[in-house]
Amino acid sequence: MALTKSKLRFPSSLSPFFQHFFKFYSSSTPTSLQEVEAYEADTIEKPQTTAALSPGETEIAEKFHSLIKDHHHKNPDPNSPPPTPNFTFPYLSLDFSKISTAHSISPSLVRHVIDRCGGVRHGIPFLQTLSFFNWATTRLDFAPSPDPYNEMIDLAGKLRHFDLAWHLIDLMKAKNIDVSIETFSILIRRYVRAGLAAEAVHAFNRMEDYGCVPDKIAFSVTISSLCKKRRADEAQTFFDKLKDKFEPDVILYTSLINGWCRARSISEAERVFKEMKMSGIKPNVHTYTIVIDALCRCGQITRAHDVFAEMIDVGCQPNSITFNNLMRVHVKAGRTEKVLQVYNQMKRLGCAADTVTYNFLIESHCRDDNLDEAVKVLNLMVNKGCIPNPSTFNTIFKCIEKLRDVNATHRMYAKMKDLKCMPNTVTYNILMRMFAGAKSTDMVLKLKKEMDENEVEPNVNTYRILITMYCGMGHWNNAYKFFKEMIEEKCLKPSMPLYEMVLGQLRKAEQLKKHEELVEKMVDRGFVTRPL
Repeated sequence: MALTKSKLRFPSSLSPFFQHFFKFYSSSTPTSLQEVEAYEADTIEKPQTTAALSPGETEIAEKFHSLIKDHHHKNPDPNSPPPTPNFTFPYLSLDFSKISTAHSISPSLVRHVIDRCGGVRHGIPFLQTLSFFNWATTRLDFAPSPDPYNEMIDLAGKLRHFDLAWHLIDLMKAKNIDVSIETFSILIRRYVRAGLAAEAVHAFNRMEDYGCVPDKIAFSVTISSLCKKRRADEAQTFFDKLKDKFEPDVILYTSLINGWCRARSISEAERVFKEMKMSGIKPNVHTYTIVIDALCRCGQITRAHDVFAEMIDVGCQPNSITFNNLMRVHVKAGRTEKVLQVYNQMKRLGCAADTVTYNFLIESHCRDDNLDEAVKVLNLMVNKGCIPNPSTFNTIFKCIEKLRDVNATHRMYAKMKDLKCMPNTVTYNILMRMFAGAKSTDMVLKLKKEMDENEVEPNVNTYRILITMYCGMGHWNNAYKFFKEMIEEKCLKPSMPLYEMVLGQLRKAEQLKKHEELVEKMVDRGFVTRPL
């Protein structure tokens, strides 16, 4: 289905952060509650506002990142108090200076390093990153730019160091570095994500103190951020208070409806939906899609189809995600026949299926243990030029796992590689679990090595599979090695049964010194309390 061109015009100075935000709600890009969240996580969550680094800068950035990461591994800080704004590691600063001797340090490079440091799920080297930021921005040859500051504010907010975030904004003002709507949008979003809605609104109200006049963009971002985290009450109050100052449009109303839907208050969502139409603002494909999705999720299937019929009647063309929302409820309930009915209706209306559509069809067949039909859908998907994603294959691998067909696993994994589809953590976990069950230790280790080479982050389940496998074989040394890697390098908290399993292996092997070392490491990280 062709995309319609957005009628929204962006100011020439509008950053990609806001271009992504408004394009999302004003174009006909597919959306549902789930996909809104995924999209925002990829765009609004991590706006890329600076130019790409040159190959030389990329190499230098990686050296800085390696230094930071290595220092953090040697000096973990799981329970450190909030840092002082000017915090540095003197010896680390000396190491930074050695790298920078022959190279200038650009704002883009600093932003990139901070972004890399904050990109992991666990064990963010915050003190080391702050030390790097302070070292870089106080250099005499460092060009003033808001980009590194915005990135550091984002990371500070992510870890709830809001006093530090405000200090950075004060520092920007003192150095005459532009404090923009984007800066405050980052802070507002982090407050909302931390569950601090009142503080988010307070940040909006303080914008003018920093020479940043709040406008409709900032108003929309604040509403959207509150709604994204299911703070619909606060978003509605904020909207009602300022709607006379900032004229509501389809973006604002769609955000509010989305917020009420996420808060599982369908009656309020429908009230705002009705108010929107009575105000003369036409709902777009996103508005209808969000309402349909929410109705389906709460079991109001008939009402969802009524809204779908209204959508068709007013000439609003449904997209693939509209159909996916109608399809999802039947997939989860195991109603394969109904899933196929929605898919056939989609084809009749000339709407092209997307990856999610095909994934739902594959999931339906896999629920029925019908691997042959699932593979046929995969082949159809590829033939139609629709690119499979890891979820496509993960569903099929789970089906193969139930059937205990190791050869089929090898064939499907080869197909996945042929299609240039990169496995994710879930993919590797399914495959490793399957091969561990088949007593194929070599394949498990091969997958773990490949996982590391592809820089796919292992999670608790990854290590549980590896450690359980080695404990079952009586290989306490390998179990101990992976357990240490899990808690020291990855900063992952193991489950108590897994911890006790490894301790049991060490006691059985009479490795009492390692037993005590492991207890110490767990206590130091706050994962357990020392036994009396």
